[in-house]
Amino acid sequence: MHTDITEGEKLSGKLSLTFRKNKTFLEFCEKNFNNFNPDQHEPVAIRLFHGMETIVTLYALDKVRQEGTNYDQQKIPVKKFKSITLTLIDILPYVMEFNFTISEGNYDIEDMEVINK
Repeated sequence: MHTDITEGEKLSGKLSLTFRKNKTFLEFCEKNFNNFNPDQHEPVAIRLFHGMETIVTLYALDKVRQEGTNYDQQKIPVKKFKSITLTLIDILPYVMEFNFTISEGNYDIEDMEVINK
């Protein structure tokens, strides 16, 4: 049997996530990313990619390395931590709920107004 794995339509958008009571983003980062140090790093964003493999990437502000000339001074210097061992099953115990809206991209979601309320 032949399975077609060529790329199809792509949708993009926004997602929000609420952690369970007594679970925090910081705790998740400490337990799941090697070399993450809460004294040195402040987690600011997380990316989840799921396809041929699952990759969870954490972006954390480096509280120690704020000065320097090797990055754009208009940007926030972050360190990237990657985990290819995390799965969706590992993440779900931390999550109370999530909500996302995706679109095909021809119209900005922020410019839409629902008219059949």
